[in-house]
Amino acid sequence: MQYAGAALGSLWFLIQGFLLLLLYIFIADGIAIFRGGSSSRNVPFIISGILFWIPIQEMIQKSTTILTENRSIIKKSGIGLDIFYLIPILQMLIHVFILSIPSFLYMILINKFNLYSILVYPWMVFTAFYLYPFLRYLSMSNVLLKDISPIIRLFLQFGFWTLPIIYFPPPNWANILQYHPLLPFLEIFRAILLPEYFIQLDYMKIIIYFIISYIFLKITSLKFKKMIPDHL
Repeated sequence: MQYAGAALGSLWFLIQGFLLLLLYIFIADGIAIFRGGSSSRNVPFIISGILFWIPIQEMIQKSTTILTENRSIIKKSGIGLDIFYLIPILQMLIHVFILSIPSFLYMILINKFNLYSILVYPWMVFTAFYLYPFLRYLSMSNVLLKDISPIIRLFLQFGFWTLPIIYFPPPNWANILQYHPLLPFLEIFRAILLPEYFIQLDYMKIIIYFIISYIFLKITSLKFKKMIPDHL
């Protein structure tokens, strides 16, 4: 596990996530107040974005290195690779649950919470199902090319700032942001969590994204599957 041997164990994720949540709220909300915006309007929006993004980011980072970091275990145990692809997904779901506790408590405090909000958990499972082929591809690619891990860290920064996580996107950005592959999943996540949040989705894009995801699944199942054990 990522935090094994640390004094606070997996609590480090909660501490890190909570501090990041406070930091982003402080920055984004402070900018909104400076511009004359509404403080109370920003906080639930930011919380929903961070609650979605931080576990997804952790899952992608962990998936990229899951095979290379456990090379010796894989060789000695002979359990197979499939179980290792699922570990980052399981961790992501645990992280969502942990971070959702303070987030839900705050939403209850400001009367923005509803019972349907708990549907964010199955929605994150659905999102993980969509991302699973890409996670497999990244895991396998990192075994063959060592540059994959730093490239992914760079792209995650790009992915964060191109998603409307801590800011309301200007109207003239809509035509660009609509092509972000995680935007539909973030928007539906927000609509579940925030009762007054309204979205307009192009469901055809979601279908196209799942077709691409299926292609990646076939690539990792047929082409890469036999190559990876030889390179570990």
